[in-house]
Amino acid sequence: MQKHLSVITHRAGIVHINCQSGHLFWQEANLDPVVKQYAKKYLVQEGFLEKALGVLNPAPHQVPHLFPDDVLN
Repeated sequence: MQKHLSVITHRAGIVHINCQSGHLFWQEANLDPVVKQYAKKYLVQEGFLEKALGVLNPAPHQVPHLFPDDVLN
């Protein structure tokens, strides 16, 4: 199993996410706290944190609510 998920961000550079705990590690040591907060929010909004922790459910729902005939009408 993978220990870290690494994501390249525009301002914060490379951010590593621990797949067990969700803890974030920055490659660059002297980052502005505002940039770190921005990176945290970005990773949560884009689903990287959930992907690292394995909580995303990519499987489709068992019973679809709409059938193709319903969409065409």
